[in-house]
Amino acid sequence: MTHPDSEEVETLVKDGVLQLLLEQSSDALVVVDVTGRVLAFNREAGLHFRMSRPERAEHGWLPGCVWMRADDASMSVEVPPLARALTGERVAESRWRVRRPDGTQLVMRASAMPLGTPEGLAAGALLRAREEAVPSGLDAVDSTRLLAEAGALLGAAFDEAAAPQLLRLLVPALGEAAVLYLGAPGEPPRPVAALHTDAQRHAMLEEVLRDYLLPPERVLPLFGLGQLERLHVTEAQLDAAARDATHARLLKGLGPCTYLGVPLVARERVIGTLALFRCDAARDFSAEEVRLAEEVARRTALSVDNAQLLQEAREAVRLRDEFLGIASHELKTPLTPLHLKVQLLQRQVDGLAAHQQPVSAERVSETLDVVQRQVRKLTTLVDNLLDVSRITAGRLRLEVEELDLASVAADILFRFAPSASQLQCELELHAPVPVMGRWDRLRLEQVVTNLLSNALKYGAGHPVRVVVESEGLTARVTVRDGGIGISAEDLPRIFERFERAVSDRHYGGLGLGLYITRQIVEAFGGTVRATSEPGQGSLFVLELPRGDIPEEWLVGHSAPEPSPV
Repeated sequence: MTHPDSEEVETLVKDGVLQLLLEQSSDALVVVDVTGRVLAFNREAGLHFRMSRPERAEHGWLPGCVWMRADDASMSVEVPPLARALTGERVAESRWRVRRPDGTQLVMRASAMPLGTPEGLAAGALLRAREEAVPSGLDAVDSTRLLAEAGALLGAAFDEAAAPQLLRLLVPALGEAAVLYLGAPGEPPRPVAALHTDAQRHAMLEEVLRDYLLPPERVLPLFGLGQLERLHVTEAQLDAAARDATHARLLKGLGPCTYLGVPLVARERVIGTLALFRCDAARDFSAEEVRLAEEVARRTALSVDNAQLLQEAREAVRLRDEFLGIASHELKTPLTPLHLKVQLLQRQVDGLAAHQQPVSAERVSETLDVVQRQVRKLTTLVDNLLDVSRITAGRLRLEVEELDLASVAADILFRFAPSASQLQCELELHAPVPVMGRWDRLRLEQVVTNLLSNALKYGAGHPVRVVVESEGLTARVTVRDGGIGISAEDLPRIFERFERAVSDRHYGGLGLGLYITRQIVEAFGGTVRATSEPGQGSLFVLELPRGDIPEEWLVGHSAPEPSPV
């Protein structure tokens, strides 16, 4: 008995009834001949098996597909229906689990039947399959109830302590596992809560998040872009994400098959991600479930943002109250001796006038000196407050002119000589050559004054050394003192507004000098930084661009070394 050749089989496929079945069927249909050559592979087959039409299905096995009984707990590999039909067996419709070439799985109902010629010769086989609909775990009533409970839990402002309760609403309703990530824009997200339905896998999930926290681009590729992400997790992806063998074992032990990442977006900023995982590859997220997850994420983002705004408002009020307390104290400090001196002078004048005696010029002069000193302090305090207001409003203006930074520094050290003498600080200036540039004189004097007064305040009784130099188009001023120093944890914040590294009870000031200094320096396009160790003094380094200056200014001419002030 001989088998028909391929041309005869193709003629069978083109038969009117079979052709109509292939074109109009909503089922996946695959036809192969006895040699394994694929003769028909309709559009639904391509969608079901996620592949284009293959050339061959050797012995009835579609390339890259693994067939298993859906109701077999052992998940053992079975001979596919198409292969059995090629042997002449008629395979009745039953449930199958198929792992596709891309690693994803689906549950389908499939049947197969052998094809033969009118003469009774085996010609090939036909596979008919359709994906089994997996009902959603939530209906409309459940979804409404979940949203209502989530809204009541989140309230007006988010509390991280409520995050585990939020995930308990979503697991297992929307997935076997969930992780809530939060992070400010520009910062890596951090997991604030995680939950898995299985206790053993929950412990593994917490271990992964604790010991193998990956960068955001590895954990959540679209974090920061504000885009929803759905993907089927493959072993290859888990192997690529693993950092060592233990990590790989934990990831595979969690068994994630389907991932849904929903960004938390507030005021057009991505502030977190709600990550949901399913361990059943055949159970993909439906459109309704995605919309439900997006609504939960939207409400969570709103609550988190409200909590952040509330915290910022409370911090602003705290800073305001603290500042008002410091400002009132600092403003009273010069006013008190000013008032006392003027009051004393008034009494003396009134007493002398009553006895028709002249007022001592020396006594008036002494009082006026005190008045002038306290008025200068008041002026400085008020100017600082005005500068902060200008900086906050973006109204800081610079009047640029050609200056010699070395001369500016020398003038300021000369003005500070009396104060340094009272504090028993030796002032030393090292500025051997002019350092020309284009800057605002008043603002430049303000910057150097703030750095020098800061050095004298915290370095009382120790030498203060100021160095002015240049390197190409960059001018540099360094101010070193041998005072109390600054701790490592305080260094990053000393240039912030109202910040201090010491108690205001021992050292006066509004905590604005270094903040204003940094703002002015950055307006010049420069930088200012500090290094210090407690008890070893501090070093402040100011670097400024010299601007568009003539080339001959870049060559310094020697000058006499200034003597200590």
